[in-house]
Amino acid sequence: MSKQKKIEEYINTIVGATISTTSLATSAGCTLPTVLTFIKNNPHRFTKVSRGRYTIVAESISSAASNINTTPISVVDSSQFEW
Repeated sequence: MSKQKKIEEYINTIVGATISTTSLATSAGCTLPTVLTFIKNNPHRFTKVSRGRYTIVAESISSAASNINTTPISVVDSSQFEW
């Protein structure tokens, strides 16, 4: 399992809690630089309380829905082609 997945799975169990970056690294079983990179890449999941302390925010449905591809699919009428 990737380190990113480990962090994500762990923070999903403690939504609403305030935690330090060092304790998050220890609890998720990864290094502090990995945790800091995760926070930098996922700022919507954290609210900064003070230096090195963050409150975990639940992942919103709207952010998951924004990943859906909404490109329209064009329909081709097969009668236009000679088979």
